[in-house]
Amino acid sequence: MVMRVMSCLPLLLLCAGLASAAPDVPALKIYGMDSQPVSYADAGQPAGLVVEVAHRIQDKLGRHDAIDIVPWVRAQSLAEAGPNVLLLTVVRTPERERQMQFVGPIFTSRLVAYAVKGRLAELRRHDPSLYKLHAGARRGSIFANTARGLGFNLTDETNTSEIAAKMLMSRRFDLWFDGEELMPGAMERAGHRPDEVEVALRLGTAEVYFAFSSGTSKELVEAWAGALRELKRDGSLQKIQHKWLAFLPEH
Repeated sequence: MVMRVMSCLPLLLLCAGLASAAPDVPALKIYGMDSQPVSYADAGQPAGLVVEVAHRIQDKLGRHDAIDIVPWVRAQSLAEAGPNVLLLTVVRTPERERQMQFVGPIFTSRLVAYAVKGRLAELRRHDPSLYKLHAGARRGSIFANTARGLGFNLTDETNTSEIAAKMLMSRRFDLWFDGEELMPGAMERAGHRPDEVEVALRLGTAEVYFAFSSGTSKELVEAWAGALRELKRDGSLQKIQHKWLAFLPEH
């Protein structure tokens, strides 16, 4: 018990320091992307896996900064424009490390290429490698960047996964690159069932992080990192992950 208290002491002291200096600590502008079940708006209120994690961390730190759900491109531009911006959430890449500070990982995203169910055999007859097929993904996402980096013919980038799902189902392109955890919500919002698509390729996984704009104070970033470590230690993060991602198939 003594060791447990001692291990939590640095975080408690840091949180106390932030609370006592509250008037001097600027508000965080927190933005989540519309990517159910990771972050999304439910009846006008932010919801989702990373929103719940962010709320737990804010409870530990005694903060109540609002979370807004906005398009990814807008969130990214806001993070690049100034300090005290937090994005929920981002895949960590060398390019982004030069512009942002990362805390995490929060969960693991599964990168998948989807085709309309029943079309995959036909598509493979035309192009066994699938590289020449017309493909789409959410603009600026790790899914678009990965597909393009691997040499796929990414012809369309959309503002949301929902739009990408609609375009796939209307045969505007042949392959849709996205996260396996994001596909069901995107299909449902697009007016389709998740079982109307099938997996064409699995491209691996990517760790997903909180991303703070570069000018955000190191003290505040470390406070979030410390609170997240505590959520991992006490099992809270794993419970939140299971709550929101239990539908994913085992691999």
